[in-house]
Amino acid sequence: GAGAGAGAGAGAGAVGHSGMSRPLWNAGQHFDLYVFLSSSNESLTHQTMPAVGLDVQGKGALLWHEKHLILNSASIKGNTRLFNSTLTKNDLHLPWQNQSVFAHVFFARNGADPLQDGENTDVAHGVFNLISHAPRPKAKKTKNLITGDMSERDQEIMAANAKLNITEERENEIIPLWKPEIYIDIVDETSVFPANGIPPQMVDHMKFDSTGSYFPIMHLNEFWLTKGMMIQVNETVDELPLQLHFRCQGRFTWLMVIQWGSSMQQQRSIGTASEGDHDELKRILLESNPVLLGITAAVSLLHTVFDFLAFKNDISFWRKVDSMQGLSVRSIFTNIITQSIIFLYLLDNDTSWLILLSSGVGLLIEIWKVKKAMNVQVLQQFPFIKLNYKDSYKSETMRYDQIAMKYLSYLLYPLSLGFSIYSLMYNQHKSWWSWILSSAVGCVYTFGFIMMTPQLFINYKLKSVAHLPWRAMIYKFLNTIIDDLFAFVIKMPTLHRLSVFRDDLIFLIYLYQRWTYRVDKKRANEYGMVAKDADETTEEHQPKQEKE
Repeated sequence: GAGAGAGAGAGAGAVGHSGMSRPLWNAGQHFDLYVFLSSSNESLTHQTMPAVGLDVQGKGALLWHEKHLILNSASIKGNTRLFNSTLTKNDLHLPWQNQSVFAHVFFARNGADPLQDGENTDVAHGVFNLISHAPRPKAKKTKNLITGDMSERDQEIMAANAKLNITEERENEIIPLWKPEIYIDIVDETSVFPANGIPPQMVDHMKFDSTGSYFPIMHLNEFWLTKGMMIQVNETVDELPLQLHFRCQGRFTWLMVIQWGSSMQQQRSIGTASEGDHDELKRILLESNPVLLGITAAVSLLHTVFDFLAFKNDISFWRKVDSMQGLSVRSIFTNIITQSIIFLYLLDNDTSWLILLSSGVGLLIEIWKVKKAMNVQVLQQFPFIKLNYKDSYKSETMRYDQIAMKYLSYLLYPLSLGFSIYSLMYNQHKSWWSWILSSAVGCVYTFGFIMMTPQLFINYKLKSVAHLPWRAMIYKFLNTIIDDLFAFVIKMPTLHRLSVFRDDLIFLIYLYQRWTYRVDKKRANEYGMVAKDADETTEEHQPKQEKE
């Protein structure tokens, strides 16, 4: 958003002779609102109006005028106003010529003339560009590798470009975007500030007169306007909608918006987030149920904490592990392959950084586990590394692990082949490599739960489960619930969303095994503990039945 006022000086140093910065308008001040359209963002006066003022619908440059507004953020009937209009090429030709259109907003009290030249403490002024610019949408140019048919979205983009005679050379050009909705906010701020005592996040949005007193704070707010809401201006568009809102906002609400906007700008500048990420966050806030939104805000923090605890406990365990009895080495290698495919797939899609970071760290930990799970021997010639099973793994655990993977492969390979053929016949891809990657990801996501079951099979054959402290059990349960919530709210590929519920199934099977089988306190659990290391004061639950 952009905030603006009118006056001589701006900055924390612009204070009066008394060393204090006072408001020019008092709380409860009555005023009028004026909105003019212009081709320039320079000062708009009676002298400049003939040259830069736009004649809208044959009525001159004045687009909107509201009377009897009050500088008070309390819920006062009639103190919020709404303007709706539709502008055609005849009304406003500049957007179709790729030129800017500026909305000049004035707050005027005591019947003051908003277009009077020179400083006037009865008038506050702000200016806002109704045109933004962005690269032209490009087709991904995916196609069915057998029939050559493009995706529906690509066909729409190519058809639109053909209708506009857009050549391949013009596909990368910058096009104008119309902003259809703006909030004009006046901030209910009439405090007296000491010299150099105005908060930095406020002073950048304030204007001062020659005595150091500040004008009413105007915030021309486009914070909630996402790229998806903006309208491409071209020859196929005949009219542009415009909706203007007037509100009086409290200081706290205003500061939250500008601080959030500033944080997002910093994240984009250092590359930790994209504009698409921020638009997705705004979409969640605008479209989600308030109750679900509140829960999601809380569990987002918990998800980060629990991910950290999971990685911490995982690393702690594998640093101390000296026996592979009861653990599946094959599952480690399977996890490396599947998580590598998933990470590449997430990178290739518009995925939240929270999901991407968690996936990447998990992959690195799985790779590190190989050194702890197997004997790694460095060779002088290719392949330079040789992996050998540890003696503790060469037992019934290894035999059951091999049996599990053998039978699972009978189910996995035909399903994977069938999915790949289906994807080739009915889906669109950029290239054959893209088809291979997407097929692999589809197999991982859709049938990945099959590859997560060797540990469950080992539990079944050994008729026992590893000792798992209740605090770890509660953590695992909560993290499963949190992932389910994220699946509904956070933007992620559909297959990744389905994989979340796949993990639920595995967890439910584990809960059944824990209830049915005895607890073997000599087996290490996935969180790095055996019974002698568990920091628990509560006694282990009694199993339903003892298995010998």
